[in-house]
Amino acid sequence: MSNNQPQSRPNRGAPKTNPTRTYSQTKRPARSKAEIARRIFFAKCIIVFCMLFVLGGGVYLLSRSGLFKSKSSNAGGTALSTVTFADQTPAATEGSSDTQPSTLPDDLTGYTVILDPGHSGEDTGCGWPLNSSEIEEKDITLKIVNAMEEDLISRGAKVYVTRKTDDTVGIYYRMAEVHMICMDIAKERGTLPFSAEKEQDLRQKCEKIKEINEWQKFSTEGMGFMAGFGANEDLKALMDMEAQMTDVVFVSIHINSTGDESEYEIKHGAAVHYADDEYISSPSHDEGGEPRHDPYYGRNNELNSKFAQMLYDTYVQDFPEMVSYSAQQSHLPSAFAVIREQGLVGTLFEVGFITNPHDRDFFYDDEKLKATAISLDDAIEAYFKSLKGEPAATA
Repeated sequence: MSNNQPQSRPNRGAPKTNPTRTYSQTKRPARSKAEIARRIFFAKCIIVFCMLFVLGGGVYLLSRSGLFKSKSSNAGGTALSTVTFADQTPAATEGSSDTQPSTLPDDLTGYTVILDPGHSGEDTGCGWPLNSSEIEEKDITLKIVNAMEEDLISRGAKVYVTRKTDDTVGIYYRMAEVHMICMDIAKERGTLPFSAEKEQDLRQKCEKIKEINEWQKFSTEGMGFMAGFGANEDLKALMDMEAQMTDVVFVSIHINSTGDESEYEIKHGAAVHYADDEYISSPSHDEGGEPRHDPYYGRNNELNSKFAQMLYDTYVQDFPEMVSYSAQQSHLPSAFAVIREQGLVGTLFEVGFITNPHDRDFFYDDEKLKATAISLDDAIEAYFKSLKGEPAATA
């Protein structure tokens, strides 16, 4: 064919069987179908990838948006985490702080803790230096209790505190307050064990003790029905009621000291005191000159000892430097009024010695005081969990 001769062009309107088309031209449609199939497959893959990407991004954005929150109720110990919804909050509890946590109650829902920050106002407790204190027991105990309260509420507990300020509040004022709190709890539950007239009488007597509010000298009138050795009928009735409240505990926070300068470096670390019927009823605790009543034998002695031991063990595990200088002094029965004059399971917890330079450095550190609160709350939670197999009153 000459170069000058015009080339023939395929007849676009010719049928597929046009004999003028070459072999390759007749097979082109089949190859086009394969290409289309491949392209469709790749398109589907791209669509699936995009869907997965969008779905994953959506989950990430939801998690970042705060719809779900995770909280840990333990610092410096075993993590206790739960998933909660951010838009659900626990109801306000009596004795709780004004600001409520933004998560649902955790493991302590249904349990009650009464916290007692030792000393107050003119009753400063121990301090350092001894003659012109720059750091005082009353302030340290309030810091620890405030941190304990906030943390316990976040775990779902109902919390009461015997004092929230630095106003002078005597020991028997606080004990009268504990009895009134317990009457409130029993009345709310419908388990108040005496008549309305008897309840009114006891409340009036508690209010009288609070009105007198002695802290320096405890007269029979200032102690009210808690005066003297043993327990009279009023105190016995209240303590019998309180001994049944195994889902309520009492913790009084204190700081230790020694007046012997030669012992400043020796005496250090924590000590936990608990009430025991036999110990308290010993004739050595009958001071004489005050009303004498029959000894009281209705306390939960074993639970008191167990609770005290769990508080100590958890605390020194978290703070090994606060192990007591004496094994005998670390966990012992005592007759302090705050654990003697009420029937709840409870302890008086001495965090350490303000006269010991190493312990004292601990008290100057607010972060360690907050960590102390978390540690004690961990022990409270562990104690309540240990009782789940035993009968307990419920609200």
